[in-house]
Amino acid sequence: MNRWNEHIFTAELPYEKDAAVTRYLVENFHKVDDFVMSLGQMSNIPPSRLFQYENGKLVSEVTYIKNNYNASGLILYFYYIPKALLTVTYDLCRSFKRINFTCDIFFAQHFLPAFVAVILKKAGILKCNKIIFWMFDFFLIPPQITRSLYYRGIDLIQKFIRTNVDEMWYTTPRLAETDEINFGKLPDSVTKKITNGCFFERIPVKLTQKIRPVKLAFLGSLRPNNAIFESIDSVAYCLEKGINVELHIIGSGPYESKLKEYVKKKKISSSVIFYGFVDDGKKIAMILSKCHLGFALYSADAYGPNWFLTSGKFRRFVSQGLPIIATPVPYFAKYIYDYNAGFVIDNDPKEVYKCIKMVYDNPGILKTMKKGVDRLYMDYNTNVVFKKAFTSLTSDINSEQI
Repeated sequence: MNRWNEHIFTAELPYEKDAAVTRYLVENFHKVDDFVMSLGQMSNIPPSRLFQYENGKLVSEVTYIKNNYNASGLILYFYYIPKALLTVTYDLCRSFKRINFTCDIFFAQHFLPAFVAVILKKAGILKCNKIIFWMFDFFLIPPQITRSLYYRGIDLIQKFIRTNVDEMWYTTPRLAETDEINFGKLPDSVTKKITNGCFFERIPVKLTQKIRPVKLAFLGSLRPNNAIFESIDSVAYCLEKGINVELHIIGSGPYESKLKEYVKKKKISSSVIFYGFVDDGKKIAMILSKCHLGFALYSADAYGPNWFLTSGKFRRFVSQGLPIIATPVPYFAKYIYDYNAGFVIDNDPKEVYKCIKMVYDNPGILKTMKKGVDRLYMDYNTNVVFKKAFTSLTSDINSEQI
């Protein structure tokens, strides 16, 4: 297998959905250091860890500090989160020390490591040819005082990062446009790239054939801005109308207990299956193999990040060949429409019912939509998107070294 000779250091959040990117790096670069940060929106955050690979093989693993910030309000934003950011920064510097603060490419999958890398390089400590910031999301400043102060701080950091890295990679064109509207044009010294999709490696599983009940898959954090309560309402409405439907929920979150009570109140417990938090791609693939459609409703939260990003659930559903019922909020709904890879509807139980009834009455629709999903996957899987992006980057590095 041909690999790029460059040494790449990446830093990421501890989500399995992001592992497809790191897997690509491990499979395609001679030497990879992967720093997994103890940050995230999960109830049990793992400790920070450093995984070191050579020619695709794990040669070293180091475990660092574990963070825990299950709190809310002032104590969350002014104690637990700052403390977590500081401990992760400390552990990132310890990881840099293990490689003598030297690498060819630093690939930041989060604003914090991008900021740290830029500071260390400006100080002459980090010796690195290229720093890339892969920007995933953007938050408008919300009205709540505590959250607004936190996101204003992030904005200041990102405004500094984007003018001091070598390349800015955006997961959607809308995100790139929003970044420019809010912070201005990138300087000529910074290269801009759009990395649409980045779907995971498809895991072979036997898909369900029986169409009744129609099985919907929900994947993500159980919180209101993911429209999980509206998803329950839609299932209840379909059942009332005589459509046999099930909702398979993969995920956990702050509203999990309230959601289960809501399901009981609706008297649809037999039609809603909770799997809890699952962070194993093979297990997720097995659950999705039981389903016919991915279910991705979103509330139109004016201050939410969903307008700009390519969500993990979209990436997972497409990767496993599931057509999707989606609302127009996420940018990626455009691709669902363009490729005829599902339904794009309003966040309304009656609209969901219409889609489910079409599938219920004419299962052949799914076969047509699956073809659209497959075409979408072939055009924007991680191997395709990253090969193009990294080929131009490594060519630039090699030309600079000649």
